[in-house]
Amino acid sequence: MAVSVNGVEIAETKIQEEMARLRPEYTSYVRSNDGEPSEEQLREWAVEDLVEAALFRQAAVATQPVPSDERVQQYLKENAGLGEALPQEERFKLAREALQQRRMIKEIRKGVQQPGAEALRAYYEANPEMFVMPETLRLSHICHFVDSVNKADAFLDLLRIKADLAGGRIDWLQAVEGYSDSFQRDRGLFDPVSRDDVPAEVEEKLFALKEDEVSDVIELEGRSLHLFRLLVREAPRVIEFKEAQEHLAGVLFEQACQEALHAKFDALKAAAVIQREA
Repeated sequence: MAVSVNGVEIAETKIQEEMARLRPEYTSYVRSNDGEPSEEQLREWAVEDLVEAALFRQAAVATQPVPSDERVQQYLKENAGLGEALPQEERFKLAREALQQRRMIKEIRKGVQQPGAEALRAYYEANPEMFVMPETLRLSHICHFVDSVNKADAFLDLLRIKADLAGGRIDWLQAVEGYSDSFQRDRGLFDPVSRDDVPAEVEEKLFALKEDEVSDVIELEGRSLHLFRLLVREAPRVIEFKEAQEHLAGVLFEQACQEALHAKFDALKAAAVIQREA
């Protein structure tokens, strides 16, 4: 199927490349919504993305100032991989148009008002479930990275370390610094864990721990074995409006920017000549 936007054809090779780029995201989205992926629908997604990109590029070239050659050269240095397989003249054109599109996006964002206090309060009160921190575990851990060859030895080594801890032959901080494979990266601190953050069987073991208790050996994703020590159990709590206000303002502003961008796409489509021929 041939596709053109204001008389400029979108090559079939571009459509196939966009389908390949979108395929993982598309498949995941459709299946998560109990649907069955299809090549026809994937193609529709790809064509829609390419049409919007073409319209935005055309509008930016038509309405935005042409950047200087020096600015284009600087942009190419900052984005060395941009169109690297293309001839220099085409790379230069690509960079110039990218700068014009970036400027048009900035203009759209400038036209979006920051949400006021009333809007923030209304959103906060209308979505109370979004402002509850669940029960959270703060954990320290001793980690051994594993593969099929060393898993058994790593498991036995962690059992030995746990026995030494229980017998008072080593303290927890010494064990973490001396034996954890990830110590240089995380200093023995594991990411905070809430329910549903980890598989159910791991969640059950971790949330059964008492403060300062050391877990049995726990495997994560087949790539690592761990001894966990519970440092703090934080009870569920409501995030007060004052605490959430700044973050919420950023979220609502970005949502408004996305809505403004979608409105721009809709306006460009309404004014465009888009042909799709079988």
